[in-house]
Amino acid sequence: MSTTSTHEIVILGANYAGINLVHSLLRQSIPALIKANTSQSYHVTLVSPNTHFFFKPAAPRAILDPTQIPAEKIFRSIPDALKQYGDKCTLLQGKATALNPEARIVSVDATTGSGTQDLRYDSLFICTGTTSSSPLWTLHDNHQTSINALAETNKLIASAQSILIAGGGPVGVETAGEIAHFWPDKAVVLVAGGGVLDKLKPGVGEKAKKMLAQAKVEVLENVKVDDTSADGAATVVQLSDGTARTVDLYVDARGVSKVNNEFLPKSWLDASGRVVTRDPYFRVRGDGQADVGSVYVLGDIVSGSTNTAIELDAHVSTVTSSFAVDVASKAGVDTAKSGGGLLSWVPGLSSNAIAQKEFKPLKDTILVPIGPNGGVGTGMGWQVPSLLVKKAKAERFLVELIEPLVSGTKYAQM
Repeated sequence: MSTTSTHEIVILGANYAGINLVHSLLRQSIPALIKANTSQSYHVTLVSPNTHFFFKPAAPRAILDPTQIPAEKIFRSIPDALKQYGDKCTLLQGKATALNPEARIVSVDATTGSGTQDLRYDSLFICTGTTSSSPLWTLHDNHQTSINALAETNKLIASAQSILIAGGGPVGVETAGEIAHFWPDKAVVLVAGGGVLDKLKPGVGEKAKKMLAQAKVEVLENVKVDDTSADGAATVVQLSDGTARTVDLYVDARGVSKVNNEFLPKSWLDASGRVVTRDPYFRVRGDGQADVGSVYVLGDIVSGSTNTAIELDAHVSTVTSSFAVDVASKAGVDTAKSGGGLLSWVPGLSSNAIAQKEFKPLKDTILVPIGPNGGVGTGMGWQVPSLLVKKAKAERFLVELIEPLVSGTKYAQM
């Protein structure tokens, strides 16, 4: 009688990358592997400091009107999402504090007060992402911190007459556009450290500035926020050009303040603190000191990542195929290399889950609403009309994507 061994998979991080990954593995990759080799079983441990998923793309709309996008819509229970998998998946609430790649052990400091746990893994996925300065845009461990920040900002916007937003990227531009539309009597200033949307194709930023000007948003380019201090109920914002602005409300939308890499070997990281891969399939390069053949990385913590949700879908498709190919190859199961066509990353469109999928994201594709009636953006490098931005994102801020993402139904079950 044959015995079944268990392949232990540990996933570090459970927000956008982690929740997509766990569903893709348990609905597609693992069933395909079991079908090919019935003597192997699999168990997933999902490590997360928070118990809830946060749908970050909707935050600029959520801070304006909690009745339009209530907290319960964009903050969703991870344990509830995993119930469908029974004992195949375990959620461990905690943070990775150390990694021993030689022993294949990751140490986790449990936030429930149960101390440090050492998890042995056969395969490890690193998707701990990045953290923004403000909990408005990313989770700061406990999801209630972000819920409180959104609610408090909503109240402050209602009572403020002057608002300064720091950050000329998509989040800053979207937030300025939202406030200017829904509260047209407010004096809104957008401070961009470089140019507005300067990481996008030339011309997109200029179009965004014109739309912001039409909404009566004052834009300061090539100026950074050096410091802020309280002045009674107001905030004094010191700018890099030597001037200062005193405003009723200051909103920090400057993006990434920290890469969540504290537990990783420094030799695995690039100059920005992100994890370097050894191939285009998101296998970790390592430093030659330990076997990292079963360690993968995805999401914002990947070296060279554009930090977009569109790119992440392609990440998931490719990295789960890398895992499946590696496990199958060790078991002597035949694998194939897919053609990696334009839609090869779309969940559910692959006929062979044990095939290496090429990383083929929709490059240079991003939509930036400026109020609910339109915005700017690019599709495959081409500028898109404001009406397309309106219909695709500005009207609802993609909340229709939350349920299939959290439930996993975006991934066809095998």
